[in-house]
Amino acid sequence: NTVGQPDKWQASRWGNNAAQLTHRTDGYTGNRSFMVTMSTRTDGDAKWMHEPVSVQPSTEYTYTSWYKSNIATEIDLQYIDVNGNVTYAYVATVAPSAQWKQLTSKFTTPANAAKVTVMHIVAAPGWLQTDDFVLLSASQTTPPVVTPPTEPVTPPSQSGNLIANNSFETTSGTAPVSWYKNSWGSNVASFSYENTGRTGGKSAKVSVTSYASGDAKWYAEPVAVSAGKTYNYSDYYKSTVPTRVVVAFADAQSNYSYVEINGAPASPSAWAQYKDTFVAPATATKASVYHVIDRVGSLAIDDVSLSTEAAPTAPTTPPVVSSVIKNSSLETANGTMPANWQTNSWGSNQATHQYVNEGRTGTKSVKVSVTNYIDGDAKWFFDPVSSINAGEQYRFTTWYKTNVTPRVVSMFIMANGTERYFGLPVAQPSGSTTQWQKYSDVLTIPEGAVGVSVFMLINQNGWLQTDDYELTPYQPVGFSRPLITMTFDDGHEDNATTALPILNQYGLKTTQCFATSFIEGKTQQVIDGVLAFHKSGHEVCSHTVSHPFLTGTSASNLSYELQHSQQYLQSITGQPVRNFASPYGDYDSRVVNEIKKYYGSHRSVDEGYNSKDNLNIYNLRVQNVLDTTSADQVKVWIEKARANNTWLILVYHRVAD
Repeated sequence: NTVGQPDKWQASRWGNNAAQLTHRTDGYTGNRSFMVTMSTRTDGDAKWMHEPVSVQPSTEYTYTSWYKSNIATEIDLQYIDVNGNVTYAYVATVAPSAQWKQLTSKFTTPANAAKVTVMHIVAAPGWLQTDDFVLLSASQTTPPVVTPPTEPVTPPSQSGNLIANNSFETTSGTAPVSWYKNSWGSNVASFSYENTGRTGGKSAKVSVTSYASGDAKWYAEPVAVSAGKTYNYSDYYKSTVPTRVVVAFADAQSNYSYVEINGAPASPSAWAQYKDTFVAPATATKASVYHVIDRVGSLAIDDVSLSTEAAPTAPTTPPVVSSVIKNSSLETANGTMPANWQTNSWGSNQATHQYVNEGRTGTKSVKVSVTNYIDGDAKWFFDPVSSINAGEQYRFTTWYKTNVTPRVVSMFIMANGTERYFGLPVAQPSGSTTQWQKYSDVLTIPEGAVGVSVFMLINQNGWLQTDDYELTPYQPVGFSRPLITMTFDDGHEDNATTALPILNQYGLKTTQCFATSFIEGKTQQVIDGVLAFHKSGHEVCSHTVSHPFLTGTSASNLSYELQHSQQYLQSITGQPVRNFASPYGDYDSRVVNEIKKYYGSHRSVDEGYNSKDNLNIYNLRVQNVLDTTSADQVKVWIEKARANNTWLILVYHRVAD
């Protein structure tokens, strides 16, 4: 039942549960908030829902609110597309908190989204109280900082360096003149005015010792800017972790908008220079540039510059990063080809490779087009680089335009001259054939590898254009402790007599992912094998009905493969089946969106580790255990997860005598 339902909100409950939804007379701010109290539950959920709000398709949004709860809760989305169809998506699980706590979640709307409702859901006995809800687009993800100075800001002349006290040498008490400090979100940040610097004797430093969300930064007094004008920003910094740079623009009414420019790699011991340019938007009257830290670590800055001097003429050199890829922006030619680059296609298709006189930065990029596709793929790729360290992680980044869904694969050159290929998460369709879109993800160099290249490829009729490649060292942000999960795919019958006794001997629990065509309609002995795992405390997971390549299935067959396998496994175990593993690790955005309708997570076979800053519950990363995988290799994976406090998921298939 509901009490005191407010305007533009409604209470919602479904399923077999007892829940009370109330509009309370206390809150985090003001004297109102929402409460959901669930006393019993068999299935379903309860939540307060706001009216659907209009959103832009294929756009990142940030949702924040304040909450208290005595149970784990969940953030889900209800989308309404341009045709009025309703779909749902999982965003995050929220930990209990006895005190008011801010949560922050990011999501990207589907290509056909028109409206969204964000739901904070209770699906277990307990209570949840919520207040102060905010939904912002990507350009507004950093809330406005402290109120600007009450005295009018007198901007420097629009020439030379616009930043006052740019080297932090002028002091007012224990703080630098014309500089401010700010942190927001759920983190613990400390600010220090250092007695050392790159030049002079001063710099500004911020250290984050605990992090869940938000960021922290020193920032200069806002300066006047001219709409449409290009500005050059630079600073020198030391940081123990990668950092971000955001420009905050204010209009005449002091409304703020935010634009993120390129980030900066870690530089823990030496002062490194960061440089980039930006254009002031049409409504901007003032700007401030934030060099922010958004993870546990430290960042010091000095010698900050903002100027209106003419930007370099094309080709524009991308910001300097510690990438190991030669000719990463494709500007250097070798005849009719970019230097240090190669083309490749295989299978039955007609591929055309072009060295294009247009780029995201500079004047060059590469393009591959495919017609008459039956099988295989086509791609450009950079020469394998050898300045890598086995066992370490690297972040791969590129920018692309396309009219299809690209795939991404890492190729490792092993010490014995062989090649190994590992999949990375699928790239999303760019949503626009004219706008560059960023792809970025993390790969792990396997033991024995001496070289690596990464392909962004297409395996269907269409085209793909790419530019500005990076491969940089990556240090994950760990959880509070290391995590290890063992999963088994397919449901081989003899696992119940080979693997299960060993697991029971050592008290280990696993997730068993079953393709139900191997079970349904078979003998009772086969079904008993599933129940043996279930009764021993192992999780039962869905792996479809018939183990197909899901990206090639029709909409109706895809729904059947996901829904029927879940229903059948639930019918024989009597327990919910909440998680899913895709056969062959074959998925795309269409498949994942359908998975979200039935399951709380999706595990692929994309290789890697899951970390606090690189966790996608609908594309959990794994290490695949093959018949050629040694015990020493598994030990290396475990030690790496232990060292970095990351989540290691091991995928097995069959354990035979």
